[in-house]
Amino acid sequence: MGRKLGAFSLACFLCLAGSSYGQGQTATPFLIIPTSVEGNGMGGIAASLVTNDAISTISNPAQLGFFGLDNDLSLSTYSPKTTWLPGSNVRNLSLNVTALSAGLQLNRYFKLPAAISLGVGYSQTYFDYGTFTTSIPNTSVITSQFHAYDKADNITFGIGIDYVVKLGIGYNFKWIDSNLGPTTPSQLGGPMEAKVPAHDFGMILQIPVINVASHFRNKPIALNDKVSPLFDLTFGYASRNVGGRISYGTQSDPLPRQAALGWNFEVGLLSQVNHNPWKLLTFTWAREATDVLVSSSSIATVPAPGDTTYASPFSYRSGLGDIRPIDNLLLGRTYGTIDLMKGWQVQLAECLYFREGSYTGVGGLLYKTHGDGFRMNGFLKLLASLGIWNPEYGWGAYFLNHFDLQYNTSTYTSTQNSLINGTEFSSVNIVFK
Repeated sequence: MGRKLGAFSLACFLCLAGSSYGQGQTATPFLIIPTSVEGNGMGGIAASLVTNDAISTISNPAQLGFFGLDNDLSLSTYSPKTTWLPGSNVRNLSLNVTALSAGLQLNRYFKLPAAISLGVGYSQTYFDYGTFTTSIPNTSVITSQFHAYDKADNITFGIGIDYVVKLGIGYNFKWIDSNLGPTTPSQLGGPMEAKVPAHDFGMILQIPVINVASHFRNKPIALNDKVSPLFDLTFGYASRNVGGRISYGTQSDPLPRQAALGWNFEVGLLSQVNHNPWKLLTFTWAREATDVLVSSSSIATVPAPGDTTYASPFSYRSGLGDIRPIDNLLLGRTYGTIDLMKGWQVQLAECLYFREGSYTGVGGLLYKTHGDGFRMNGFLKLLASLGIWNPEYGWGAYFLNHFDLQYNTSTYTSTQNSLINGTEFSSVNIVFK
């Protein structure tokens, strides 16, 4: 009896995706797909772009620390799920993400010298490969079916501190579940199923330059009694997918351990509506570099007692890998194993968002991005500022002060890498403050 499986094509796809991002082949390459829809509109920026979208904690758990300083609850989900590599012949590939974040401002309950928040969150990244069948050779008689997928469930913890400058620190514990088929080719000698733990760590530092200057002058810097200038510098770092190896039978491959380092600046005008801060107009520019910290080796290693000799030895590198902050983040140079992302965003009245960016990756991966966003809370602030709507009492005051509904989209465009061309992301985010 023969088998008619899509597993071989699937394995080829995995190897191609893994080798495109690092020095050696890695398993579960879905873990390094940028998931933030806002960030994807700016070339894939994720580690340093501060947002209250719960999905952002997947890329940098320090986002949860920032989130808790100003927000109570956020629920985000792709709507609809993303069709992955729409230009390929591999059908039914899709990516879906859901996330929930909750924050607690300790200053509400304790007298503290600085604003401090705690946060906890849950998120899931689900990569669907579709349904595959086995059949009797030379017939259409199906003997069995299986559904192939990769997923990662994340529990996130974060702390935020606001004292002149803002600092967010976060940690993700993730449980990776890979199910690529009921059995594997004989050379792998076991089921194509694996489960393995891993973790992420991240930090974000934001310097509100105008506020810092006002603090030391003991006098607010303002253009007039209604409008103030805004200038923020933000730096982000994340270490992702830190763990051991993932094994399918006797075949073992490394996880795509990844370092990310980025920065951005935001300039604009700041006002207030009903004592709520309101960004009238801002421009954000960002750049970020990532490196998969995996090195392959042709030197056979001596296995420890009870261990297995693997056909493809590998090693993990530490720290930032080959990332060079000045070359990559200031001068915009990319080389070797470095993936470089850059992008910008213009926002109007916290209501409309316009984004552009580009991604230059290992192996010639190159594409441009654009995205848009809408926030209901900013629209309500605009109506209130124009006198069209009075939010002083009842539900109006609650929606203005405590609720926001956000919708974001982004798209990849590439003439060089047609497989990724036309990939679209969209998400809905509900926020309670």
